[in-house]
Amino acid sequence: MQLYPVNIVGESYYQQAINGCSAGERVFICHEQDNPYDVHALRVETGRGDVIGYIPKTNWLRDAIHEQGCGATATILSIMGEPGQDLGVVLTVLLTDDDIPTRNFGEVVTRAVSVQMVAEKKQGLFRRLFR
Repeated sequence: MQLYPVNIVGESYYQQAINGCSAGERVFICHEQDNPYDVHALRVETGRGDVIGYIPKTNWLRDAIHEQGCGATATILSIMGEPGQDLGVVLTVLLTDDDIPTRNFGEVVTRAVSVQMVAEKKQGLFRRLFR
């Protein structure tokens, strides 16, 4: 099992989301196939659905995903920066055989809200069953 460090770009636009992240946190690499700036864009988002940046256009990982059909799992290796400066993020990536999920450009995925909704539905079901 080979883990690879990968820097991301665009972090200056996502500082609020990065401030809520920590080293070791799992993140997701998603293909934004309708991105108007780059049809091969690979965005990086947290489990909460917050975007924290993108895989650089010239990074080998893009070729592995788009040309070789690899999937990838990733965690945050480190968050770098000083207080008052923009934070940067380095990932640890493992290549897999899984498919890369797709997202629409600008789509905000709120997994935390989805999880909460599922929990609320289960609570409602239990209340009805055990009245």
